[in-house]
Amino acid sequence: MTTSTSPRNNALPGRTGAPPPASLPTLFPFFVTQARLALPLLLMALWGPGGGAFSQAPAPAAAPPAPLVVADIRFRGEAPFSEPALGVRVRTRANRRFLDIPGLTWWRWIYALGASGRLGDRLGQALMAGGEAPAYLDSTVLAADVERLRLFYVQEGFREADVQALVDTLGGGKARVTFAIAPGAPTFIRRLSFDTGGALTDEQQRRLVAESAVAPAPRPPPDADGFFARGQRYSATVLLEERRRILTLLRNEGYAYASRDSVRAIISTPYPDSFDVAFRIRPGARWRIGALSAAVAGPEHGAAPRRDTLYVAPESAAAPGEIPIAYTAETRLEKVLLRRALRIAPGQWYDASKLIETKRRLDATGVFAFTDIAPLPPDTLAGEPALPHRLALQTRRRHGIRLETFMLQRTGVLGGSDTELGAGVGTAYQNGNLFGAGETLELRTLGSIAGDLVSDTTLSAQAEASGSLSLPYLVAPFSALDRALGLYEARTRLTLSLLTARRDELRLIIRGRGVARFRLEMMHSPTLTSFVDVLDVSLSNPDTLSGFKASFLDVVLGDSLTPRLDDPVQRAQIEEDYTQPQVNTAFRYTLRAARGNPFRRDQGYSYEASAEVGGNLPYLLDRYAYSPGAVEGSLPGLPIFRGGRFENRLIYRQYARFVADLRRYQPLGRRAVLALRFTGGMAHPTGKARVVPFDRRFYSGGPTSVRGWSLRELGPGAASFTRLSGGGAVANLLGGDIKLEAAAEYRRTLVRNLFAGDWQGAAFLDAGNVWTGPRNLGGPEGRFRLGSFATEVGVGSGLGVRVAWEYLIVRFDLGYKVYDPARPEAGFLPDGLRAPKAYFGIGHTF
Repeated sequence: MTTSTSPRNNALPGRTGAPPPASLPTLFPFFVTQARLALPLLLMALWGPGGGAFSQAPAPAAAPPAPLVVADIRFRGEAPFSEPALGVRVRTRANRRFLDIPGLTWWRWIYALGASGRLGDRLGQALMAGGEAPAYLDSTVLAADVERLRLFYVQEGFREADVQALVDTLGGGKARVTFAIAPGAPTFIRRLSFDTGGALTDEQQRRLVAESAVAPAPRPPPDADGFFARGQRYSATVLLEERRRILTLLRNEGYAYASRDSVRAIISTPYPDSFDVAFRIRPGARWRIGALSAAVAGPEHGAAPRRDTLYVAPESAAAPGEIPIAYTAETRLEKVLLRRALRIAPGQWYDASKLIETKRRLDATGVFAFTDIAPLPPDTLAGEPALPHRLALQTRRRHGIRLETFMLQRTGVLGGSDTELGAGVGTAYQNGNLFGAGETLELRTLGSIAGDLVSDTTLSAQAEASGSLSLPYLVAPFSALDRALGLYEARTRLTLSLLTARRDELRLIIRGRGVARFRLEMMHSPTLTSFVDVLDVSLSNPDTLSGFKASFLDVVLGDSLTPRLDDPVQRAQIEEDYTQPQVNTAFRYTLRAARGNPFRRDQGYSYEASAEVGGNLPYLLDRYAYSPGAVEGSLPGLPIFRGGRFENRLIYRQYARFVADLRRYQPLGRRAVLALRFTGGMAHPTGKARVVPFDRRFYSGGPTSVRGWSLRELGPGAASFTRLSGGGAVANLLGGDIKLEAAAEYRRTLVRNLFAGDWQGAAFLDAGNVWTGPRNLGGPEGRFRLGSFATEVGVGSGLGVRVAWEYLIVRFDLGYKVYDPARPEAGFLPDGLRAPKAYFGIGHTF
């Protein structure tokens, strides 16, 4: 059975289609007829049960019909809007389906089981909380949905849109709701014009027309007052956005009191299918920035109040160039911080964007707990209206000490240890305003221990000490870049870290690893940031425990009688990587564009590319300072360093490196996301070097790479690095100079709010590999060749589960080899489904 609901067919007063009011002669016969029919009923009511000759036993009341459960919601004729876009505008809902399988309403079954009472009160209430109540059909809500959809289409230019709700009973107390939509012919915006009454300058008028959200037609070209639109369908949303744009432009051009009443849209209909829209703009007076003052309050109770004056260059001869500053309970803050943050000056035209930028820069320093820039009563400058402003600032406590406890996930090195999970503890000291201009000093010490998920044995212990100094400005000689590039925000960061780690499985101690970095962080917009590592210096000194050769080198390389790696060049390279102290310096530029939540990763994008050159500073010292005229490929070390072939020497390698990482997150409805990633990189040795430094090579395979392989097990190319006697693979310790990887992951929310988290299912497909470059002196196996690299791409796939809490996401994946380039003869699923790679991790894979 099908019923329909359409509010447009109801005869309501004042609406098109309502019947005209009836006259008195017309109504009189109607009342007489109704009275004759009602008289017997009135007499029966007077002599009701027990009251007279007409009394009789009352008829039993009919049972109300059972409510229908909404099984499905559909839209018919919804063009030009998508079904998800319309679905968010209706309140009628169907019960969720497991994996979108019709009829499989898992959460409603759980709710019904809990509501039955067969499992007791407590368990029943828990099941009901985790389940979902039946989605009963409500005729009132359905009628409101029809009207909401109709109004939405009218607001989007379909003035004659008709919407009906069709309810089909499916049996078993279920119903399907179909919203049948007849949009009708659309209406368009023909011409958009702007009447400012001469209030704006010619340049402001030009910008007002040129920056419109409505695209102009190519012919005729826009004039000073407006333009003809290019196929723009009428949309109330677009016109509201246009009004917001106009108000923003006015407030940034000095019209401080421009409001919604200052911009009115006048719509005319010269043709049946189109509108002309004229914005009548009356912005009022244009204001200048008046005198500025600042009041700073701090947490240092008992400190004597003090005053200071900040001198700025006013933009009008009549404007004051002095900004008085009053300090209360604050002894450390210097006026230079305000000078760097200010983007306004007395005498300049009022600009709301500059006020917002000033406040944002003050907040970004981290010095203030509260900031406000408030206008004061109006004033005049040289006869022109001016608005004085007062900066009210509240500083934080400068010193802080905290104790840190944390969980961690590290990747191992051997193929038998894909992930290490552990915990750590540390202490941190922070000085929030070291030199008085917003500089933040932080000192940290951390200790951690991690274990293998499989063997449950300790793999690594690590201790680290680090210090960082963050300055909310660019230091000289780079400070001019802030103004020249018009940066959204700028920061300089200096870091120094020292680390020592013990890897029992490798019988190896990284006795010392130090990193010093000088970085410029330049935010061009809220979504675009540049990082310039002016200098990145790293020193590493591996040391071996007793048994290192038998436990690691002989396992990986084999001995002279049973070699596992035949290539002597590669054997020598591995020995050098794991036994010799190394030094590296790099200059690096990174550009990052990102939009969306970096934690949830359910929409938006993240694009990042970096280019670096390294090893040049040690080369200059080698050639011109330590051994003039000769290049030895190493520098004199310190007494704490010791090596094998190069006793007390630090080796270095010159190189160039480029990496790109592109990620996109596309929502598919309200509960699903398609995540896409592409990673590509190339590292090339320069100068006399034949290999890239160990920590600047590329690797493939593992929980965040191609998940059908163990960590670093894949490649290079079609080569299989080596195999243990038991058949297990060992990591590709050599790495590669070229990397190409792509991945797609479909995530869908299966259960919401179960144990306070959302449970997601995931299906993924990964592909990629690494290859050695043309200057590598090893054998040809694993080298990148343009004609054959496509056949050497490893493909992995699998399924996973993610549990997302408010501040934590954990994941579990099972990955399978789909195509192994080292065993092309094995074909599809070379290992079958017998031995999947299991991964447990924190956060999304990408």
